[in-house]
Amino acid sequence: MKKVALKIVSAAKIAAPVKIENLDEKRIVPKMLLRRRLTRNAKIMLYLSDKCNFSGGKVVYGSCYSEIQETVVISNAILNKEPISPTSFQNSVYNSAPSYFSLVHNDKDEIITISSGMHSSRDALKTAALQALVSGEKVLCVATECLNIERIEEVNRCTTFLEAGAAVVLEIDKDATDAQEIKGSGDDGIIESLQDLVKVVNMYENGTKNVLIEL
Repeated sequence: MKKVALKIVSAAKIAAPVKIENLDEKRIVPKMLLRRRLTRNAKIMLYLSDKCNFSGGKVVYGSCYSEIQETVVISNAILNKEPISPTSFQNSVYNSAPSYFSLVHNDKDEIITISSGMHSSRDALKTAALQALVSGEKVLCVATECLNIERIEEVNRCTTFLEAGAAVVLEIDKDATDAQEIKGSGDDGIIESLQDLVKVVNMYENGTKNVLIEL
C-alpha cells in the first residue's frame, strides 16, 4: 500500500441532535426555486463547502445512508397509494447533494460519490487523495448523514446526532516532512460513517495541517 502526504487547506464540520437550524441557505443559494428543491444533505454539503471556501473543482462525496429521507417519502406514497413526488424521485439518488453543489456553483468538474457503509468517509478520503494525486489539483472531500425520519428512534442504534457532516479541502504535498497518520477518537455521538473525516477536521483544528493517507 502506498501512503501519500496531504495538505489540508481548509476544514469544517457540523452536527445537531435532530435538525441543524442555520445552514445559511438563503445566502448560499439565492435562487428560491432551486433552494426549495434542496435535500437536507445538499444544504449541509453546501454549507460545509462554503465554510471551506470551495466553490468549484473536483468533489468526492461520501454517505452511508444518503437520501433516506426522500426514500421514505416515496415509500410512504407507494404504501398509501398516492402519487410519487417528482422532486422526491429526482432527489432519491446518492449523488443528489453534490449534483446540487454543481448546479449552484456551475461547477463542471468531476464528481465522485462513495457509499461503503460505516467506512464511507474513510473511502471518500482515499478517493479524494487519489484524485489529488492524479490531477495535481485541490479536491473537496465531504460526507454527510441525515437520518431524521419518522420513528427513527425505534431503530436508531448508531448515532445521537441525526444530522451531521464534515468536509476538507485537500491537495498533495510532496514536500511534507511532518505529515501524521489520522488519529484521535473522533466525536462522541457522531455516526461511524463520518468519523474518519471528523478526525481529520479535528486534527486540522488542533494545528495539524498535513496528514498521511494510505491508498
